Amino acid sequence: MKNLTDSDKEHRLQAVQAALASAAREGQPISPEAAADLEACARGEITGDEVRRRIMARLQADPRYKVAARS
Repeated sequence: MKNLTDSDKEHRLQAVQAALASAAREGQPISPEAAADLEACARGEITGDEVRRRIMARLQADPRYKVAARS
């Protein structure tokens, strides 16, 4: 994974916070777990692919989540 400068991390964290606030204003709040994953990605601790994997795993484990049948 690319080494990020403190400045890079700060800019990325600000972007994540702005995106989370925007989603909340639009009535689409992000779960605390997903927000933590996005922040970890912004700090360079995990990849975007790992964020996606974690979010999908949580969705698939949620009994309310149903994958639409494919035709």
